[in-house]
Amino acid sequence: MDNGGYSLLKATPYGNSLVADFAIAALKNEQMGMDAIPDFLAISFSSTDYVGHQYGVNAVELEDTYLRLDLELERLLNALDHQVGNDNYTVFLTADHGAVNNPAYLQSQGIAAGYFENDTLEQYLKEQLKIKYNNEKIIKKISNSQVFLDYEQLEMAQLKSEDVQRFLSSLLTNYKSIDKVYTREALTNSNFTNGVGALIQNGFHHKRSGDVVYVLEPGVISYSRTGSTHGSSQSYDTHVPLLFYGAGINNGTSAQRTHIIDIAPTISSLLGISFPNGATGNPILPVLK
Repeated sequence: MDNGGYSLLKATPYGNSLVADFAIAALKNEQMGMDAIPDFLAISFSSTDYVGHQYGVNAVELEDTYLRLDLELERLLNALDHQVGNDNYTVFLTADHGAVNNPAYLQSQGIAAGYFENDTLEQYLKEQLKIKYNNEKIIKKISNSQVFLDYEQLEMAQLKSEDVQRFLSSLLTNYKSIDKVYTREALTNSNFTNGVGALIQNGFHHKRSGDVVYVLEPGVISYSRTGSTHGSSQSYDTHVPLLFYGAGINNGTSAQRTHIIDIAPTISSLLGISFPNGATGNPILPVLK
């Protein structure tokens, strides 16, 4: 198989099979769980992501990938039972994101959805900046639903960043398919405690993020007409499964809201050790015996 074949393997169920092979080999060759010192093994089954991007969340190809992944998880748990003992290990399973339904499919079902053209937006904003400030170079880049300003251009034009942010915010708020807009000024000087604003603020980096952040309407994506994507603050992207199983874990289910950042404190509490120094979540107490 040539290099191109290897690159395509990740977008098939067999990518997950190889990961399971490596995980089981690591269990054996690292002699994990064979002494009194806890071992930690993190495994990423990522083929579901690649298949989902290529075919969409409702595709039979993705269904097949998950059915086969279920078999690989069974194989991994059986290996743990054999080597460590079924009462001597703890497993948690989650995902880093969800994904949106293909907008073309949503439209066929009469659900509001669509596609967003970033190039068209950039052209529009630059035209408006040319009219307002006689300088379209104020925008340095539009990426990942963020508008980055060119601070050298602002200085040469003797413009305040805050004024340009507010101008762009007004334009974006009234632009088709954009739901919400947040400026750097608002994100650095305000405190959003819930909702989309809190999610945007949690992901905002003072040095690296853009100067204006916009959120597309639900079901609207900037992507190809086939397949699916992720990356928004909508529930279909941010709501993922979280399962705990094994030693020290209670039986049951919960509708309590939890966050990915709660996993590390929960595992730390289970082990009776200090939280990681970068931990910001809280232990999920109903999980623990």
